[in-house]
Amino acid sequence: MKVVTELALVVILASAGALATWKIAGPPDRAIACDPAKMSEEEICLATVTAEWPDALWIDARSEEAWKKDGLPGSIHITTMGQVSFDEQLAAVFDKLAGAQRAVVYCDGLNCNLSKEVVRQIKVYGLPLEAKALYGGVEALKAAGMIKAPTPAS
Repeated sequence: MKVVTELALVVILASAGALATWKIAGPPDRAIACDPAKMSEEEICLATVTAEWPDALWIDARSEEAWKKDGLPGSIHITTMGQVSFDEQLAAVFDKLAGAQRAVVYCDGLNCNLSKEVVRQIKVYGLPLEAKALYGGVEALKAAGMIKAPTPAS
């Protein structure tokens, strides 16, 4: 019984310490660390986008379902996967693309290459805008609070 009491005391004290740390220091920083030296030429950090590309057009390269569920508000959807051809997708959003000088493409996370593929395709089509893939993808946007987790339907 003494061991159980001591264990309960340790858990209570550790929890109190953690809560005090949270209150004093705030929540942990969950931002995606972005080192330009470790990125490919076609990628860009979120900090760079917010500081230098404030009027960039956001493009979601994930599935249409994922985009509709938790896509960045105001973003458009273009992907290289799925049944709709890239040509048809570009035609559907051509006015928005033509009016943009810069575009940031995002997909699921660090290991997602869909955004890089969309950037390559935009360059192949010769669209007159600078396009980059967001390093960290949708996870970087969520960590920065730009995308909120969807609320379950009731």
